[in-house]
Amino acid sequence: MKKSLFGIPKGMKLAAAGIATVVGLAYPAVQSLAADAKYPETITIGTILPLTGATAQNGENSLRGIQLAVDDINESGGIKSMGGAKLKLAIADATSNPAKAASAAINFLSKDEKPLAMVGAYASGLTETIARVTERARIPLLSTSFADTLTQQGYKFFFQLPAAASKMGTAQFRYASEVSKANGTPISKVAIVYANNAYGATQAESLKKQAEANGTQVVLFEGYSPEITDANPIVAKIKASGADSAFSIAYVTDGVLLMRALKSAGSTLPMFGGTGGYVTPDFLKVLGASVNGVFSVTTSNPDDYGAVGEAYQKKYGQFMPQEAHDNAAAVYIIAEALEGHPTTDPVELAQVIHKGKFTRGAAGSMPGGVVEFDANGVNTHAAPLMVQWQNSQLIGVWPQDLVKGKPEWPAAKQ
Repeated sequence: MKKSLFGIPKGMKLAAAGIATVVGLAYPAVQSLAADAKYPETITIGTILPLTGATAQNGENSLRGIQLAVDDINESGGIKSMGGAKLKLAIADATSNPAKAASAAINFLSKDEKPLAMVGAYASGLTETIARVTERARIPLLSTSFADTLTQQGYKFFFQLPAAASKMGTAQFRYASEVSKANGTPISKVAIVYANNAYGATQAESLKKQAEANGTQVVLFEGYSPEITDANPIVAKIKASGADSAFSIAYVTDGVLLMRALKSAGSTLPMFGGTGGYVTPDFLKVLGASVNGVFSVTTSNPDDYGAVGEAYQKKYGQFMPQEAHDNAAAVYIIAEALEGHPTTDPVELAQVIHKGKFTRGAAGSMPGGVVEFDANGVNTHAAPLMVQWQNSQLIGVWPQDLVKGKPEWPAAKQ
């Protein structure tokens, strides 16, 4: 079979699950594979993502990364320890609604061909409801969602790849403070605005706490619905607050609305985003050169994506966003776990993932070059990074020992 360089094979078929309410999710007894076992021809990996609604673009970006990883693994010979078994991707739309996401997960796992493992669901609010379903069904769920609560429930089948929201919020302020001080203009009054959901609220609270601990005055702390259609009232509050810098935690649509409103109001405040929409190709596509100078924390360094990032660029004509990379890493972790311990039992696979160290593909370009989970499903090597838009490209700029680039200041430079 032809060796893949992260390319996309033709003819890939994707199964989609509908939404229905069912009961009784159960798996058969352990099916660990002995050396002489008959291996399945395909291994189903499921993903539930917001493919419609407010966070649909982030869901689509995530799906692209997942598909890229699945197709590369298959073109590289499949799971060799299981006789070359190919990964089969099954997809369900979580929408952008947590209640519907739970129903989608229940329906998805009621199918005759249940997934061995799952990846999803981008937004923490969606993942919180889906994780309850996958935990009851005893299926590993590998997620790029940030909410701290996801790894505080005692789950045995949940795995969180990025740093938790509280760490992201802490780093968002700390890195911003360090960058501003290094450039001779320390920040003293900050405005914090955030999408008021599990992801935004947790990160914002941590950001606020870190700012206050630093002796910085928080002159505005404002949550809003992630589905806003007009950011001008928020921007008016930012301008009236007297802040010397703005911090935002947003998805694509609300982040774009906020930046447009700030520019229209003539604001030149340094902007420090909280990943989400601030590190996506769509942010650049819509806003153009006005993104230059904007900072954001993120979960992995785009400068380190290497071959997988190049393949994504070639396939889709744009740089690989954070959610695409980190979701691809989840697929590579599943594949690497199966290579080391072939099994068709999700319970056993979860145990293998808990014990392993993973470096294959995009897992090797997560912070630290390795992914390893503790008993609560926390990636012990996860660490936030800060990037900045420079010349319409995302460049890793902080901390200096983890990135190659340097911050440009003043941040409002265009």
